[in-house]
Amino acid sequence: MGDIIHSILEFITGLGYWGILLGLAIEVIPSEIVLAYAGFLVYRGEINLVEAVIFGTIGCLLQQILLYGIGIYGGRPFVDKYGKYLHIKPKHIDLTERWFQKYGAGVVFTSRFIPVVRQAISIPAGIARMNLFKFLLYTGIASVPWAVLFVTLGRTLGENWESIDEKAGVYTQPILWGAIALIVLYILYKVLFRKKKPVAEAGGAGKLTVSGQLALIGEEYQVLNGRRISSKSDSQEFDHLAVGHNGIFYVETNKWGGTITLGGNGVERSEEGQQEDPTARLYRHEYVLKELLREHKIAADVVGILCFANPDSTIVGQSPAFLTVKPDQLVQTIRNYNGKLKLTASEVKSIAKLLEDSGASSH
Repeated sequence: MGDIIHSILEFITGLGYWGILLGLAIEVIPSEIVLAYAGFLVYRGEINLVEAVIFGTIGCLLQQILLYGIGIYGGRPFVDKYGKYLHIKPKHIDLTERWFQKYGAGVVFTSRFIPVVRQAISIPAGIARMNLFKFLLYTGIASVPWAVLFVTLGRTLGENWESIDEKAGVYTQPILWGAIALIVLYILYKVLFRKKKPVAEAGGAGKLTVSGQLALIGEEYQVLNGRRISSKSDSQEFDHLAVGHNGIFYVETNKWGGTITLGGNGVERSEEGQQEDPTARLYRHEYVLKELLREHKIAADVVGILCFANPDSTIVGQSPAFLTVKPDQLVQTIRNYNGKLKLTASEVKSIAKLLEDSGASSH
C-alpha cells in the first residue's frame, strides 16, 4: 500500500471512531480498506468491534446521503463534469439510471453489494427525488453487513490486513453473486407485475378519465394535465402531457361515439357526425412542443395521441398522423412505444419542468 494512503489512514483512524466515520463519508480511500483497517485496530485492542461497525455503518450511510444530495441539487450535469473526482463515470450513472427508471426504488438495496454501482445508484435516487426515509432505510440495511464483513476480516487478518483485496474475494464473490441473483429476481417480479397490471386495470376500462388512467402510468413518467404551453411563436392548450424515457406524449381527448374511421391524415368520419377534424389541432400542438425543444436545444421524440374517451366508440383503421386509442389502452400504448431517442431520468425531470414553467394551468 502506498505511503500516502497509509498516512491518510493513520490520520483518519487516529481520530478514533469519528475518524472511521469521516473516512467513509468522504471516501478518499475505498470503504473496504478503511473498514479493514478499523478491524486491524480492533485486533490491536485500540477500538471496540461493535462501535467500529456502528460508526462504519453511519459513515457509509453519510457518504450515500452526500451522493443523494448531489443527485437532487447538481443532477446529471454535475456528475458529467465532476464525477471523475468521485470515481464515478458517466457510464455507471447511465446504467444505474436505467435500472432505477425501469425497476424502481428497490434497486437501491440490491445494488449496494455490487462494486462501483453501489455508490452510483444514490445519484439517480436523488435525481428522481426518491423518498428520503425509504432511501435511508434501504441504504442502512445494506450497509450493516458490508461494515460487519470488512471490520471482521480486518480483525481476523490482523497484521496482514493490507492483503484484504486478496483475502476478501472468498467472501465477497458469494455476496456479489447473491446480489446479482437478487437483482434478477427483483427485475422478474417487476416485469411480471407490470404485465399483470393492465389486467387489474381492465375493470375500469372506458370508465376512468384519461387523467385517471395516466395517474397509473408509473413513477418513471411525469404527467401534466390541462396545461397551456407557449413557445416563441405560438401557444396551445394541451389536455394531457406525459414525459418518460421513450419520449414526450401529448394526449388529446375526443368524445365522439359510434364508428370512427381513420385514414389519410387523421379522422375521416364519425357516424354521429364530425365537428372538427382534430388532425390540425394535434399538428399545432406538435409544432409548439418541437419549437420549444429546439429553443432549449433538447432532442426528444414527440408523439401525439388522440384518445376517444367515449366508451361506445369503435375505432376502425389507424392514422399515419398520430396514435389513436381508447382510455383503457392509453397507458399500455405509451409504455410500449419504442422511441428513437432515449431520455435519462434527469432529462425527463428537466423536460417536465420546462413544460410546466413555459405555460400555465388551463383549468
